[in-house]
Amino acid sequence: MNDRRNFIRKVGLGAAALLLGPALAQRYPSRPITLIVPWSPGGSTDLTARALAPVLEKILKAPVQVVNRTGGAGAIGHGAIAQARPDGYTVGIITLEVVLPPWVAQTKINADMFAPISLLVLNPVAVVVRQDAPWKTIQELIADLKQNPGKYKASGTAKWGSYDFARLGFLWKLGLKDEALPWVPAQGAAAALQELIAGGVNVAFVAIGEAANLVRSGQARYLAFMTDSRFSTFPEIPTLKEVGVDWTFASFLMAAAPKFTLPSVIDVLDKAFAQAVQDPDFVRFMQNANLVIRHLDRKASLAFLQERKEAMNRIVQELGLKF
Repeated sequence: MNDRRNFIRKVGLGAAALLLGPALAQRYPSRPITLIVPWSPGGSTDLTARALAPVLEKILKAPVQVVNRTGGAGAIGHGAIAQARPDGYTVGIITLEVVLPPWVAQTKINADMFAPISLLVLNPVAVVVRQDAPWKTIQELIADLKQNPGKYKASGTAKWGSYDFARLGFLWKLGLKDEALPWVPAQGAAAALQELIAGGVNVAFVAIGEAANLVRSGQARYLAFMTDSRFSTFPEIPTLKEVGVDWTFASFLMAAAPKFTLPSVIDVLDKAFAQAVQDPDFVRFMQNANLVIRHLDRKASLAFLQERKEAMNRIVQELGLKF
């Protein structure tokens, strides 16, 4: 019943926005904008949002406040974006989870509940261990997992989240089951990496950039990247493909508004984000954070979401996941 009321409310708001469209677009933005991050502080979503906010403020000439809405395996924040008034004053950054069938089935939140604004980032995934871990290479970890299935634990994000999918595909390509490397859910990469350093888990699957500071400080090590080719900043780290594991994986960050947000308002935001991702300070920050800028406009972002949805459905079928 609540879902029905929310839908009717959103349709009504959307119709009102269409009627007031030209006036709203002409004034937009006339007050502060909230940018919701569904994951914990310190992860790639949070870092990207906080680097973008001051740039967007200059472009839009309005305050942009970043708000972390964590919990529920990312459902709290994504839900807050989807259920906000479709007036352009509450937007957010959505992640790969919205097209992952198991996550969608559990949270009832899907890509169709959003109006894409701009693809911002592609996040290739890394296999990360503590500096004092017994494995010096990815081949040693693989051999240990095959000899001792279930002995070690991994983390990176929520169960059925993007980095959990990265782990599942990795195990699938090794001929191992989910239980060979059990997953410990976390409210984002930053929390998972803290658990890794504390010794609560043995392996982390996170974006390359999210672990970079820990690697540089000597607290963690990369074993491999889930990329097609070596990453320019860390050319010494092999890809999984190089060691015979045919698996690549990247999550994404996409600016989005609630469905039914006025198209002319989305256009304003689309142009603002397109300009922001080219800002020299933002580009420099992202390069230093080893986060890969990948910009697409609103139309291309919508097509990208659909392609990712289809690709993730194929992976679910190939993995034979039951959820």
